[in-house]
Amino acid sequence: MKAVKENRCGDHGAIAFLWCSRHYGLYCEMYQSLAEALTDLTQELKAEGKKLKIIPARLADDRLLLLFPGTSPRRAQLLTERLQAAYNRRMTTKGASGHDFCTKVTGYGPKEKELAAFLRLVILNLLPDTENTENGLGAEQGFLMMLASHIAESYLLLEHAQSLALSDDISGLPNHRAAQTVLAEKINKSLKEQAPFSILFVDGDNLRQYNNISYQKGNSMIRKLGEILASQLRRGDFLARWFSGDEFLIVLPGADRQKALHVGERLRLLVEKTTKDWLFPITISVGVASFPEDGKTLEALLCKAEEANALAKKCGKNQVCEAGACYGKTTPAVYRSC
Repeated sequence: MKAVKENRCGDHGAIAFLWCSRHYGLYCEMYQSLAEALTDLTQELKAEGKKLKIIPARLADDRLLLLFPGTSPRRAQLLTERLQAAYNRRMTTKGASGHDFCTKVTGYGPKEKELAAFLRLVILNLLPDTENTENGLGAEQGFLMMLASHIAESYLLLEHAQSLALSDDISGLPNHRAAQTVLAEKINKSLKEQAPFSILFVDGDNLRQYNNISYQKGNSMIRKLGEILASQLRRGDFLARWFSGDEFLIVLPGADRQKALHVGERLRLLVEKTTKDWLFPITISVGVASFPEDGKTLEALLCKAEEANALAKKCGKNQVCEAGACYGKTTPAVYRSC
């Protein structure tokens, strides 16, 4: 539903429905093999110089949906057959039999761009074939078609409510609730993969001057500062406004301490350069904390990043400090402004 709402499905394409051809309890093993087969197929097509966009969705324990945006039903059918062949090879190497699922492919067009219409198409293809009434669909099918509109409306309302709960009104960025959720996910992933990541606690040094003019000016400064920070982040990095004022939190997946320090300094210089001709030029103080050396819990990392930021403020503002300086290193400020 999210893909349809965000218009990632395009104006036309195809849907492949996959389901178990027999009942058994190894759904997890089957879908793991399917995921591996999908990776195999993607690599095969890449080697052939062909691009393929597939959006998978799990409908139930024994049902999977694959969206093929911009693909004809015929090509989607051929790709699904290749997927099944790759799946069979995977299952054979594991000593199991293949052909554990059946497929059905249908197309969609501009009429299905709206979420309710798309859901009706999906439900209609999931229903077992039964005799239609003289008016078209049977009573059960007609009832489910009606429910599709209500499901779509409920989903959109829920997503809107969730967006409001996780968005900051002033900057338009994710708020501290969203940031805490992302941090928890990154910590769990890094613990599992033994991979580094870092966070930057960013605090502006000049908000009071704008608030003294008016709070509207202060809010405008916060929005513009958020835009400057966002402009220099990589795809996959995460930026949120923290609790109040011009505080921001940046999550840098895969970045160790040294990489995070360079990112922090690049942002510091960018803010200083971009705002030099403003009524009140803006500078930022940045505190850096890295996983796992500065902590392996959300609370520990946030505490170290905030302490490092406080140290940057104490040492004269407009600089980047590392968390390690807060507990024993002799050089508190990694970067100092001239």
